[in-house]
Amino acid sequence: MDKVKRSSLGRPFMDTVWMRDSTGEFIDIHQRLFSYEETLSFFKTVERESDVHKYCTGNNAGGRWVFQVFNKEFVTELAEVIRTILRAIASREPVVEVMAGDGRLTEFLRPLLDREIVSTDTRDGRYDIAYPKWVERMDALEAIARYKPSCVVICWEPYLSMAGINVVKKKIPTVWIGDPERCGHKDLFKTKSIRRGSRRALCCQDSFADHVFRSDIFLFNCRTKWFKP
Repeated sequence: MDKVKRSSLGRPFMDTVWMRDSTGEFIDIHQRLFSYEETLSFFKTVERESDVHKYCTGNNAGGRWVFQVFNKEFVTELAEVIRTILRAIASREPVVEVMAGDGRLTEFLRPLLDREIVSTDTRDGRYDIAYPKWVERMDALEAIARYKPSCVVICWEPYLSMAGINVVKKKIPTVWIGDPERCGHKDLFKTKSIRRGSRRALCCQDSFADHVFRSDIFLFNCRTKWFKP
């Protein structure tokens, strides 16, 4: 008999019971970090049985908006990118996430970084997001002026926003996560960047069953040699 491939939690991958709560609603995929394979399986199920866009705009058990879809392998890779940047520069100032939304990425990164990470957002009401009190209310340039960060993290900057461009102009190492066609401003990519080519990046705009993945990690004000073995 063929062995059944199982997830990191020991579940067969075809098992979808864990994907719904006791009321039958799809769980909040960011309630904790699931593995890449679990997360991909989850969104294939959402795509097949419901609607990914609807799910990602708060129609889930946690009422959470989801843009970049975090998973254990992706966050581990991202943390290593940030640690590499911090080793390469002299600054001991904090890492700052701007336009952080509900701050979930900051929460996932904290245990993996030996550096303070601060989460900020303008909270402008564009999205129906539940902001924790610890996500500080300020725009990106205010956050940079206050904290003078070693590194800035931007994840799914609002479409056509100029904030990312303004941050990169400050010459601070910046980790930008998203799909250049669907978030931020296209002019950002007139500035030299390093594309990571992450194999674990998932987002709300992906076609999961077809394995069409649109987001990635882009590095600005960084040097390629920092990331060489």
